[in-house]
Amino acid sequence: MPVVLEVINQPDAADLADLEKIYADYPLPPVASFTDWLFDQRSAGKTLVAGRFNGSLLAALWLDGEQIEHLCVREVTRRRGTARQLLQLLQSHAALLKLSELRVAGHEALEPLWRQLGFTLEGHVWVWRP
Repeated sequence: MPVVLEVINQPDAADLADLEKIYADYPLPPVASFTDWLFDQRSAGKTLVAGRFNGSLLAALWLDGEQIEHLCVREVTRRRGTARQLLQLLQSHAALLKLSELRVAGHEALEPLWRQLGFTLEGHVWVWRP
């Protein structure tokens, strides 16, 4: 399934519904609503990057500068390489997005994926440089 990378500045109603499905089982901080959480992320200056297939968003992450946060794949599409495709697309678009590196902390369960994508562990942070 070929995933297309998108920077989502203004999610429409369908995107919001897809994002709620993506983050349905993700441990979000306590907030009044999912929409409030999205607004808080945008207000903090973070960029929403998503993977789209057949018109639907299947995966998403937030970029806080060069830091990857809240990487999540919709439950029904996990274990099909969707996160890998999204991250590979992000790596290939790094220059266009003005990223000199990508950093991610946590997501220990994804250590094999980070290694496969060329990230190196620096302290407690995985780092990728083009």
